[in-house]
Amino acid sequence: MPGPLSARPHRAEGSWVPRLAGVGVIVVLAAGGLIAYVVTAHHAGPPSRHRHAVLSSKVLKVQTVGIIDFGPDDDRDAFAHDADDHPLMLRPTRGGLSFVAIPAAELASGVPVWTADQMADGREIFIYAPTGQCLAVRRGGLLRLSHCDLSLSQRWRPLDEAASLGQAFAKYASAQTGRCLTAPAKNPGPATLETCGPARLKTQEIAFWWNA
Repeated sequence: MPGPLSARPHRAEGSWVPRLAGVGVIVVLAAGGLIAYVVTAHHAGPPSRHRHAVLSSKVLKVQTVGIIDFGPDDDRDAFAHDADDHPLMLRPTRGGLSFVAIPAAELASGVPVWTADQMADGREIFIYAPTGQCLAVRRGGLLRLSHCDLSLSQRWRPLDEAASLGQAFAKYASAQTGRCLTAPAKNPGPATLETCGPARLKTQEIAFWWNA
């Protein structure tokens, strides 16, 4: 199922101005936040030898994105022409981090709220821009947003990278646990960490939409 990059509706004239301004603020805040955390960590003292040897603090690429799962109803065709498809987006909710339904009006033109920072070690760090916090794994294998410290618990390794109808996607495995970010099997619900399944497992097909 392709993402909205391949089928964008026409915007009303002038609507792109506030959207671009908002996206610009998100990028500046998120990038600035990550730099601040690196500086804070440096002044707090040198990391352990193991962490220094394994982890990189160098950012190769920053994207502002929506983190999307293709959804339990994905039947491999173009979502824009199929009312049966229900892609889900990762957002914090009162109950924790969840994959929630995307309103129909936002399918092709939603607002990205995450930054995906590609690190020099090949892993990704996901920052929720409104709070400047990182997607992390805590004890017990639960997901949370936490202060960014560039630790192993906040790094995600792409697996089984592929593309369908112009949309790239991959599994994202926690560098700490080896388990994959997973959406619910049937309806919107909590994001979890599960054993990484076979290629093209719908609940673990993670894509970036609305790239800025």
